[in-house]
Amino acid sequence: MPTTVHRWCIWHIMKKIPSKLNGYKAHADVEQQMSHVVWNSHSKDSFDRNWNDFLVNFGLADNKWLSDLYEDRHIWVPIYLDHHFWAGMRSTQRSESMHSFFNKYITRNSSLIQFVKQYDNCLGSREQAERESDAADFHTVIPCATKSPIETQFQDAYTQAKFREVQAQFRGKANCITRLKNSALGYSVYEVGEQVSSSILDKFAVTYDSVAAEVKCQCLLFESRGILCRHALSVLSFEQVSQVSPRYILERWSKKINLFDAASAAHSSSSQYQGQVINYQFRVPAAGDNSLGV
Repeated sequence: MPTTVHRWCIWHIMKKIPSKLNGYKAHADVEQQMSHVVWNSHSKDSFDRNWNDFLVNFGLADNKWLSDLYEDRHIWVPIYLDHHFWAGMRSTQRSESMHSFFNKYITRNSSLIQFVKQYDNCLGSREQAERESDAADFHTVIPCATKSPIETQFQDAYTQAKFREVQAQFRGKANCITRLKNSALGYSVYEVGEQVSSSILDKFAVTYDSVAAEVKCQCLLFESRGILCRHALSVLSFEQVSQVSPRYILERWSKKINLFDAASAAHSSSSQYQGQVINYQFRVPAAGDNSLGV
């Protein structure tokens, strides 16, 4: 589709470092530093500077593989992609988890009859797991980590799995220092410093529009993963906001949505269901599939 956005898998890129830098003794150090540059550059300009310093420090300025990666940085480096919504997916973990799931039931030597029977068992197991997860969402509650009313708002709305991710951001607020830079007509610009280590303080620009009840952070966590970041939460706390706008609570992760009918529809095609049925399509790459392009 013309509006589809594709990205390369960072995990696979990093995995290729030993083979692509064959004979380079410090490839473990290269991988560590390259990973730091990729994940800790918070603007395109800072990524360009950090990448150039990385190449110079390791004497890799003439390496063709790294040069080609840099030319294609817009389809694999997070800072070039985080303005798109990815629901937290940064690699091929979805298809790889499906491989692992189906491998419990079938092998490459399974007959067609065995495949059909085991596939049905496989979906039945998946369905049961979703039943148990739904039950846990409705009958158990994960305690809030802070006294923030906003955290309580997410606790009431989200599934346990997603609330744990949100809760990690509330805990991260403890490492943030918020400073107001300027404000006019309800529009404020903040600088949030995050102490990521004893010697490193990362700074993020966060804006807050009190009229539109809108908060935006330079790290783009909400834009890419649909979760308010600790920097934005720090600003909301500074502004004494007690409830976030509904736009920040995504329906896709609400525990009030029952997805069981969708799983049942996939499990029993002969059953008839009224209302909307949600279909999930998984693409399992064939052996030797190099569609990632790296």
